Amino acid sequence: MRTVLGFLLTLSLITCKKSNGPDPDCVERARDSSGCYYILAPVCGCNGKTYANDCEARAYGITHYTQGACGNKK
Repeated sequence: MRTVLGFLLTLSLITCKKSNGPDPDCVERARDSSGCYYILAPVCGCNGKTYANDCEARAYGITHYTQGACGNKK
């Protein structure tokens, strides 16, 4: 029983992702000149960087983002 609990605790520590800060798996690529519109509607990318809008974030290869600038998150 003790071995099983130890294994489960170790497994949970290995697979647990830190929720604070940018996602280390989220990497910005070179910008694709996709002709994004110019509307200021900031989004916070999974890399912790603010983009002018969702189109710009996607042009940089960021597929996971939330509405609003990164510095304004609570």
